[in-house]
Amino acid sequence: MGLPHHPLETLRPLTETELAEWEEAYAAVEAYLQALRLRNRLLVAELVRAILWRASARGAKEPGVPARVLAMEETLSEIANWTQDVLDEPLENRRLAARGRLALLLADMPGKWQGVFLTPAPWPPAFKEAMCKSYLAAGPNFAELTMIPQPLELNVIGEGAAQWWETMDRRPIVRKMFALFLLALIGATVWFIFFE
Repeated sequence: MGLPHHPLETLRPLTETELAEWEEAYAAVEAYLQALRLRNRLLVAELVRAILWRASARGAKEPGVPARVLAMEETLSEIANWTQDVLDEPLENRRLAARGRLALLLADMPGKWQGVFLTPAPWPPAFKEAMCKSYLAAGPNFAELTMIPQPLELNVIGEGAAQWWETMDRRPIVRKMFALFLLALIGATVWFIFFE
């Protein structure tokens, strides 16, 4: 498959906690590759193995970082570098942007080109051309729109309430009379409940 071979003699013994962390990392990377619609299990397993190997080498240098974080960072970095090489165009922050993922799907990488995913150059010319066309087509086409503010349309109750509040704001005497009426109503209610 074109990926480097790592002999089993170089593996070191792992604790149960480390095994659980790396199993979680394996599941995360595998799920990410399957989200990119890679369906060939052998290819996915080989890619995950190579990515985890690089993450493990990084983990020896960065012992405080969880295995899952290292593995996903390696996955994103590897895919971004490969996409950048295929497209001959730099990606923002060396990460695979939404346009890059969309280009992979529009070029039908999962259907026709799974075998060339994350492999070094040279790539088939038809694949490279499809990726470049898809990447350009994935960009947004913005159109300028003008929005004219429209008045709020209220129903009958809403319009009546709006007019009533407007009247209360314009005429302070009406507001005071309403407040006194409301207090009198509350007082009368309390009187009849407790004193009768």
